[in-house]
Amino acid sequence: MKKKPTRITHPLNTTSLIQTVARDLDVQPADVHDTVMATFDVIARAAAGGHNVAITNFGTFRAYRVDARQARNPQTGKTRTVPAHRKVAFRVSPALADAVRRRLSASATIRKLPKGSGPR
Repeated sequence: MKKKPTRITHPLNTTSLIQTVARDLDVQPADVHDTVMATFDVIARAAAGGHNVAITNFGTFRAYRVDARQARNPQTGKTRTVPAHRKVAFRVSPALADAVRRRLSASATIRKLPKGSGPR
């Protein structure tokens, strides 16, 4: 029998995320910690290397370049050049956006439906 997912009742930080995953998997938090941290590390390394990370039904971490530009200090009016640099953005998937919009916290998942079970 599949275990019912833990209900999320408060904002999550890294520690509470690890504890919630451990509860969902019925394992010790120490066993989950390295996996969660390694996952975050891989995403960070990929983004820092200029690569996108796409997670189906969750979203995409997109690394992109910003050209140099002129910026103005609103207090002094003085302009300066902001050098070209790289940024990272997260674009949420339509499936997750829909779950958030409809407040489907109990049924929100990134897991794909089995073939043939989805709407056509």
